[in-house]
Amino acid sequence: MRSKEIMCLALLLALAGCGTPGTPSNSNGFGMAASKQAGGLVDRASASDNTPSNPEATFKGCWEKQGKNRYQAVDVSVGNPGTYPFNGYLYYGNGCNSNDQADWFGYNDLDFGGFGYTFWFTRFANRKDMSALWYVGSDKSVCVNYETAPSC
Repeated sequence: MRSKEIMCLALLLALAGCGTPGTPSNSNGFGMAASKQAGGLVDRASASDNTPSNPEATFKGCWEKQGKNRYQAVDVSVGNPGTYPFNGYLYYGNGCNSNDQADWFGYNDLDFGGFGYTFWFTRFANRKDMSALWYVGSDKSVCVNYETAPSC
């Protein structure tokens, strides 16, 4: 690995394992990884000064495979790098009905740079009868139906 890749991997492990002020709460489990896209994470000090108001996020609901299990996930990237809140809401059934919420996780401030990210819920492995909404800043995904979602 190149030193830049090692630094990014270390930062991701710190976010996922050690906890930060934006660490998810009220969650039963989640995972995240940087996608294999060119670029790097945005430095928090410079991002907070220059973050655009519209992230221009793109979302692809998908299944993340970890070992023998598959998890409800999303591939997400932004057109305007910066620091944005990130949230994921998982629902029972395929309609993203707020009365059927199963799980949630989020970050107050997550630096989105040149990397895309894959986020996934870990509590409901292999359950297809689920749906999710994903948010980056003011941008929201369509309701993802995991009965028909592709692999990440």
